[in-house]
Amino acid sequence: MTKKINVPAMAITACATLLIFSMLACIKNNNAEILGYAPVYGSVVDLTEIKSEAPRPVVNAGKIYLYQNMTFQIENGEGIHIINCTNPSNPVRTGFIKVKGCSEISIRNNILYTDNHRDLAGIDISQINAIQVVSRIEKVFPGVSQEYPPVEGVFFECADAAKGTVIGWTQKMLTNPKCKK
Repeated sequence: MTKKINVPAMAITACATLLIFSMLACIKNNNAEILGYAPVYGSVVDLTEIKSEAPRPVVNAGKIYLYQNMTFQIENGEGIHIINCTNPSNPVRTGFIKVKGCSEISIRNNILYTDNHRDLAGIDISQINAIQVVSRIEKVFPGVSQEYPPVEGVFFECADAAKGTVIGWTQKMLTNPKCKK
């Protein structure tokens, strides 16, 4: 006995299934949120300003430099932690020097030298609570690209030159980010 197959009904079912899957594939969630990075916009003044600030927690630790009874620790891209080590068993964070883009440090004769994005800055630390920028040589270093966040494999808001210069990145919840690195 042969079973008769209803071809038009099968074709309609197959087309309907294909149509449903196609529609589901095209639906876009316009409210998808994901943890990513957003650019922080600023001016050239924001990039080159060097100043003393209150101590802050270490977030992105960099190189350490010991000078006299002080330890200086780079906060990559943000500045330099000042740690008083007069009592080595009880070091005390006493301040922070805000220097955008810094990653290197050297000290000689109470002058702390560091990179400040493309510039080499000399900072007098003889009065650690009243630092002063005493020298600046502009455009010594190649420019640091701020076009992308400092980490790989993350979603981020695409930089928009119309909003200003990207001087850093902040982590936050993003809605449908278009860029990924």
